[in-house]
Amino acid sequence: MAEARTIESILIADCGTVFTKLLLLERVEDSYRFVAQAETLTTMNPPWSDLGVGVVQALEQLEHITGRTLYTAGRLITPQQGLEGVDAFVVTLSASEPLSLVIAGLVREMSLESARRAAAGTYTNIKAFLSREGSLNSPQETWSRTVRDLAPDVVLLVGGVDGGARRPVMELADAIALAASMLEPDRRPTVLYAGNVELRPQITKLLGDITHVEVVDNVHPTADTEHLGPAQNALEQMYIEERMNTAPGADTLMSWSRLPLLPTATAFSRVVDYLCQRETHAHRGVLGVDAGAATTTVAATFEGRSYVTIYERGIAYGPLAWVKEHDVAALLRWVPEEMEAEELLTLLYNRELRPWTAPQDPRELWVEQAVAREMLRSALDVALPTWDVGKNDAPAGMMPHVDPLLISGGGLVHMPRPGQALLIALDGLQPTGITTVLLDANRAAPALGAVAGLKPLAAASALEAGTLLSLGTVISPVGKARPGETVLRMRITYEDGGTLDVEARYGDIEIWPLLPGQRATLEIRPNRRFDVGLGPGRGGKVQVIGGLVGLVVDARGRPLTLPDDPDQRRRTLHGWIWDVGG
Repeated sequence: MAEARTIESILIADCGTVFTKLLLLERVEDSYRFVAQAETLTTMNPPWSDLGVGVVQALEQLEHITGRTLYTAGRLITPQQGLEGVDAFVVTLSASEPLSLVIAGLVREMSLESARRAAAGTYTNIKAFLSREGSLNSPQETWSRTVRDLAPDVVLLVGGVDGGARRPVMELADAIALAASMLEPDRRPTVLYAGNVELRPQITKLLGDITHVEVVDNVHPTADTEHLGPAQNALEQMYIEERMNTAPGADTLMSWSRLPLLPTATAFSRVVDYLCQRETHAHRGVLGVDAGAATTTVAATFEGRSYVTIYERGIAYGPLAWVKEHDVAALLRWVPEEMEAEELLTLLYNRELRPWTAPQDPRELWVEQAVAREMLRSALDVALPTWDVGKNDAPAGMMPHVDPLLISGGGLVHMPRPGQALLIALDGLQPTGITTVLLDANRAAPALGAVAGLKPLAAASALEAGTLLSLGTVISPVGKARPGETVLRMRITYEDGGTLDVEARYGDIEIWPLLPGQRATLEIRPNRRFDVGLGPGRGGKVQVIGGLVGLVVDARGRPLTLPDDPDQRRRTLHGWIWDVGG
């Protein structure tokens, strides 16, 4: 503890798929502030094949910015002495390839689905599902061939409630054992068993002499109980050991670091947890989304329970595969000008070939924004079923009430105007009720999550010092009405005593002035058919805070629908963009 109190400066490296970012956090009087940052391309792949090269390049930038000496004689200078070095160094990493995974189980709607949800919270790529369901005979030969041909890093074996099915699970285990025995020892998958506890001795005996076996609690211990944490934690630890710690150059970074390497998604989720602890809304959750180049992370906390989902599609890597699954029309519908499918696909190919580039003209920007909307929507679709929202009384099938909503990642924070980032979040996530939207403008949230493991006070004080920028408060009424019909009336009372009476009409986005840090009291009177998070037709007084965009009422309804007619749809999109100042 005495050593921790001496930490005056912390350097955080965030090694992403495309960019490596360095952020310098320093103690300023009684709090910690970010004082400088630098960014360069990640160098894990050829021709460098060394993460450390990118970090050193960013260190040179940081030295130029700050006038300090941070790196000499092939290593980072620690601890800090005057204007040289830093007291601590920590690293978050998402550049490593995900683990390849095969999931084997019995019932798709039970154990297999639970296993899929557990895997969704880690950096994994599911290659195949093996299931007995729908077959009278055991297709063990097919199962063995699948595992042999794919040679995954991990096989997650589930099935049977505790004390339940035995023979079908052992048939799967036999097939996995056969497949593993046909592979070279260094290519044999680790088997993670998270099924019927009574089979643990048999599973370990059967597979233990062939390959490495790990045993964790059953993901579905009873018919109506799901227990994902142990399997999820085990998969994350495998990713750390087999991917992060063995990444080229990781050994150098670990020798400098005060803590083990941390997955970026895990670090990001810590900030969401902190925001939940800071708020006093008993029946609202907190949501964070991080739109990266290769993955989209959704972190949520409801009533003290944390949930992380890593969707293996990002802004640069993944849209082409996403189009094959969902069709190009799903992206074209968000483009506010006429565009042929061939042009959109060409732009996606170019983006994947040059993921470090920024949109150069409006058409490229519209496609990037369309991709961001759909990545958020798809990631949320994967995340929603894993949440237990407790007493959150959001309408069925829609986003639970959350406050605040944190948006991060280069796919969102690099938008030319803050209103564009806000509109993407509203279109992709469709929040309900009353929500403060925060922008992680410097993409510092994962860094702060990493710092929290070393010095929680530093992370907390940096957050409170304005690291996260408010875009504003958004009111999203839920209900249906005719276009142009009044959805709610509202009186805004500002801190200086001034008042403004306003109303919002169905189908529109309305924005009223409320500057960053400025507070106001809203007296909301919704249409009886609409719910603003206070109950159907119920109004009341709420305290809100302004932001870069202002006070926003998204009266477009939930779920959000776009006109079928292409010309009308494009006019509508242009109107929304104009409304938010985009």
